Formats: sequence, C-alpha cells, structure tokens
Amino acid sequence: MKTKNFKIVSSILLLSLILSMFVLYTPIPVSSGADGFSAAQAAEHIEFISRKPHSVFDADEHEIVRSYIKTQFEEYVGTINVSEFNYSSAEVGDDTPYDIQNVLAVIPGDSATGILLVAHYDSRGHVGRDGELGRSYGAADDGYGIATLLEIARIYGNKQLTNSIYILATDGEETGLYGAMMAATEPFVDHIGFVVNIEARGNEGPAYMFETSTDNEKVIDFYKQANLPVSYSLATAVYAVMPNSTDFTEFLAVDKQGVNFAVLDDLYYYHTPNDNYENINLSSIQHYGSQIQPLVESFVNHIEYSDVDYFIGSQNQVFFTILPNLLIAYRESTMQVLHFVFLILFLGIVAFLVVQKQIKLKSVAKYLGITFGLIAVFAFIGLYLAKLIAFIGHVPFSITYVRMQNTEWITLIILLLTVGVLGYLYQRFVKTEENKKAMMISGISINLLFALLTGFILSGASFLFFIPAALGIISLYVLTFVKSNIWIQIALSQNILWNVLLIVPILYSLYLALTIGGLLAFMVILVINMIVVIPYFFKQIA
Repeated sequence: MKTKNFKIVSSILLLSLILSMFVLYTPIPVSSGADGFSAAQAAEHIEFISRKPHSVFDADEHEIVRSYIKTQFEEYVGTINVSEFNYSSAEVGDDTPYDIQNVLAVIPGDSATGILLVAHYDSRGHVGRDGELGRSYGAADDGYGIATLLEIARIYGNKQLTNSIYILATDGEETGLYGAMMAATEPFVDHIGFVVNIEARGNEGPAYMFETSTDNEKVIDFYKQANLPVSYSLATAVYAVMPNSTDFTEFLAVDKQGVNFAVLDDLYYYHTPNDNYENINLSSIQHYGSQIQPLVESFVNHIEYSDVDYFIGSQNQVFFTILPNLLIAYRESTMQVLHFVFLILFLGIVAFLVVQKQIKLKSVAKYLGITFGLIAVFAFIGLYLAKLIAFIGHVPFSITYVRMQNTEWITLIILLLTVGVLGYLYQRFVKTEENKKAMMISGISINLLFALLTGFILSGASFLFFIPAALGIISLYVLTFVKSNIWIQIALSQNILWNVLLIVPILYSLYLALTIGGLLAFMVILVINMIVVIPYFFKQIA
C-alpha cells in the first residue's frame, strides 16, 4: 500500500508542477489579422519607434516618434478625429525645461462615453535607480503600449460603435507623468467610463493586469472577459510598496475606474539600451492584445457602459489566476462569509478531536510555537541570503529592487532547499499520530489567522492564506470521518494540486516584481504554505 500511495502522490505532485508552468501561459503570436490583434503588425510599429532613443531630451528623435504616431492615428481613424494637446513648460510647471505634447485619437460611437486606452511614447533618457543606464530605445517601455494603441486604432477605426474609444499617447511619463497629469484635466476625460493603461517593466513574459482602481467589483467583473487573464489581487499590494508609478496614477487621481497592464520579466533590460527592437517578445505583445481587445470589444458594443459611472463599485474583489484562462474572483463580502464559515468548521473539528482525545491543545500550542519560530528563522535566512547575493554581485540591496541578472536559478534552488528542509524536519521529528494531527492543526491555524488578518487589513492578499487553510480543513475532516482509502487519496491529492497551482505561479510572479531582494517574503510565504501541504503529503505515503 505504501508503494502504491507513493506512486499516486508522486504523480499528483508531478502533474501539479507541470500544470503550474502553464498558468502564466502567453499566446502564439498572430502574424496578421483584419479584425484581430496581431503582434507581428504591432512589431512593425515598434521597429520604427525604437530605432533611436526618443526621450524628452532627444528633441529630434522625440518629434519623429510623435509625428509617426499622429500620422498612423490619422490613417486609421481619420484626420478629423485626431487632436494634439501641446502644453508649454510654463503650463506644466514643476520647473520642466521642455514642452509636453500629447496625441489623442477618438473613434466616435453613438454615445460620447468611451473607454480610454493610454500609453506613453517617450523613452527613458536619464539614469534612474541603481543599475538603470538610461538611453533606452523604448521598444518595450513603452513601445509595447504604443503599438497596442495603434493596433486597436487599426481594428476599430472604421467600425460603427455604440460607445466611443479614446486612444491617448502621452508625453513626459518617464520624467514625471506630465502628459497624463495634463490630460487628466482635459474636458474629454469627463466622458471616460473606463481606463486601460499599458506599460512595461521588462520585455517578456505574461502581461499582468497588476493594478486596478479602488472598489473594483465591477472592474473585475468586466476584466473577466479578457482572454488568458493573468492577475492577482495581491499585486496591487505589492505595487503599492514599489518605487514607481505610471500614467494610470493620474487618472486614478481624478476618480476614474480601470486597469493597468505590464510585462515584468527581464527587469535587467528595463530602462537600459537593452530595451531595443532585437529583444522584443511577440508572444508577450500578443498577450496584451488577447486581454485588451475583448475589453474594448465588450465596452463599445454594450449600451449599459454608456453610463459614465457604470464601473463605480462599493467594494473590492479578491481574485487570482489558478489555471490558464481561469480567473477566480469573489467580493470582499463573500470573502468574509467564507472566512467565517471555515473558521466555524475549523473550531468544530478541533473541538471534536479534543473531546475524542485524539489531540491535546498543549500539543497544538507547542507546534504553533515551533511553526512561528520556523517562519522567523527562514525570514532571517531569506533576508541575509538576499543581502549576501547582492554583495557578491556588487549591486545595491533593496527588499523590492535588486538589479542583478541570472538570479532566478539561485532563487529557485534556495526555495527548493527550503521545502526540502521543512520536509526533513517534519519526517525526522514529528512521529506520533497525535503530533502529526497537532502539526496539521497548527499549519491550518496559522494560515487561517493570516487570512483573517489580511481580510481586514489587506483583503487582496487574503486568498494566499485562505486557500491553503480551506484545503487543510477539508482534508482534516476527510481524515477524521472518511474510512475509504480512495476518497482519502482524492481529498489529500486536491490539497497538493491546488496549493501547487497557487503557490508556484505566485512565487514566480513575486520574483519578477521584487527580484531576489524579496527573498524574505518568498520564503515566509512558502513556509506558511508548506506547513499545511507537507503533513498531508507525508500522510499519503506513510
């Protein structure tokens, strides 16, 4: 039986790991398409835009790019529907030594209410944070965004629409969000019901929807229409502590609803001369289109979106991608009900086990203390390993930003060693049946505690702890009341499957966002997750 169970568990674990690699899948690039988004056609625009650096300090090249965008807009939507917004340095203020020039294309619908797509056309022209070289060619940042705007203009330029499309190429984003800041004061913004901002913080990988407006319940319902959505409500919390902002910030400031997209992979190319045409990724560009075009298509064809206030909500949603094209989302009110229900279920099973003398509260308290100790130890190790790696690489350390190439394998090895050490400690020191159940309960307790705390403080992060806790509680009930080995195997296999599908893509995404500087956070999240999974894993092969 032990050998059979081991084969089953190994197969489930392998399947889970394989499936987890497809959660962040990006689509095959489309070479051409009359009515569909084509990465190949978008790349033609990027090739022109990124021939030379074109920051606000590169006056001639900057003007060439601006003129190209304006000409393309005019070709796609008609000259009459293209406007230039020019602001003198005095109007912009903030002692800016240059003028700001935005370009707006409008595809009018029956209603003036519209969806606004935004990207900036200036490239990075000056050295920024440590490791940024400046003089970027702007192929990804923000050639990806501008090319997406031009593709949307091409696709919808001659169509009859219920609602309008506003397409805005902003200036001066890299130096202070000046183009977006000025655009947000223009009268046309009063007609905007939804904003899609398009950015890049790398040059490849999935295009994450990484930020939303507040009270996003209707925004997320709308975003579910995207094809191959990749997003985590945890992302907004992470983004809030990062040292940058985007044009989207300026539209949030005037109470607009919407979403923000960016690729995150290969930060080493970001804001450097390596951000050039040779390094673009067609699959990533296609992923922007796969998500954004369905949103545009839905907005322009449904009369309910003619209400400019349609997307104003009263609460946020918790959401996460769990499989390719599967976004799980539920409102904060639902989250609170789920937390309450599973808390009652957990207290009920613990009380039952205590009454049946299968566990002692003293043992649970002991393992709770041990587990908190392990979390603290691994957090300490993660922090100082990250500092050591940054020291060896001769780069400055930050918990959110370490610009150092080829650290993904180091991070992976450290995290795998963490899992191995946890498994060894459990198998070596947790021997009796009572201690095993006490360990299970302590793991569930910590995840449920973090779920409840984040539910009140940072609801977008609550799923990260609630899902392992809920799976653990279900598994504990199965172990207690179900006698059939088949059903036990099925239940415990679900514990492994869904936890792996959740934790692997999230840790990878966090690595892309925080770099190896976030090793402390990665190890804490991994330990908290594994203290629920590991006991059930060994239970199956025991």
